[in-house]
Amino acid sequence: MYVLSGCKTQLNLSMTSVPEEGGMKFTQFTKDEDVVLGPSVNKYGDKILWYAPPLIALSPDGSKLTYMGLKNDNKNIYIKSTQGGGATIQRTFRNNVLDMSFSPDGKKIAFTEYVEGNDNIYVINATEGSAIQQITSTSADEMGPQYSPDGTRIFFTRAEKTMVGTVPVSRYYIWSFDNRTSLFTQYSEGFTPSMLPDGENLVITRNNKESKLGEIWMIDIMKGNETLLLSDKTRGFSSPQVSPDGKKVICVGTTQVTKSKPQNLDLYSFNIDGTGLTQLTFHPGNDVSPKWSPDGKSIFSISQRGTQKGTWNVWQMTFNQ
Repeated sequence: MYVLSGCKTQLNLSMTSVPEEGGMKFTQFTKDEDVVLGPSVNKYGDKILWYAPPLIALSPDGSKLTYMGLKNDNKNIYIKSTQGGGATIQRTFRNNVLDMSFSPDGKKIAFTEYVEGNDNIYVINATEGSAIQQITSTSADEMGPQYSPDGTRIFFTRAEKTMVGTVPVSRYYIWSFDNRTSLFTQYSEGFTPSMLPDGENLVITRNNKESKLGEIWMIDIMKGNETLLLSDKTRGFSSPQVSPDGKKVICVGTTQVTKSKPQNLDLYSFNIDGTGLTQLTFHPGNDVSPKWSPDGKSIFSISQRGTQKGTWNVWQMTFNQ
């Protein structure tokens, strides 16, 4: 559970939607008793810091949705049908799962777990068995696994820790693991990779060196070309997800304080060339970790809407642009 701060106005989080979101339909998929885990969201002065890797995942056919739930003080992956009905299934029996992603064939789930002071990436069968393959095992933190469209590689973020004077600092880099050769490859500085359908271009987050705000970049992993897609002097962006047709990107971004709304996290969309930035959500609760439906007509995310307590739940909203 997360309590919003930074605004003197009494917030009404119990609304399913607000007038600015007119025309979009919101459907709630989880309940408060599911104890869905959202990201760590912290305010530092006029900036918000949040955990950006994917906290939910959708199977390639759109029939199953995974989220992190809390039970007996353990954070694990749970699977719920998007068609309604059926029991919620606990898929992992670990201690501290942080994020996850489905493979393109829907047979595997890659996830991050925090164990003994270190984040590493693991893979488990999506439907049966308990055998787990550990992908990374370095002293650095690896997180946010995302499969390539053909399933041969797992892209992820590696955080390398250094000291600047007496202050610990992390620098983030995009890496991949090749399932065929077990080789690791480093590509570029950045985090939260999402690959285009062409299998050659990645959309990532990178913090601006001066403002420290998140920007969205595209990297051609074959040619090494890098293109800035989205940047703002007052707003930070992260968690980009490329649409199934490769034409759109949805991401998380900060919004500014108003008389009735605190600075918080909302969802935005833009064209793959960086044009057409559109704010999609305006609710005073945070909306994070977006995922496209396979047909590109709706978006799943974790949101604090629909409950006065600010409880996280998984929601689906229509996308008509």
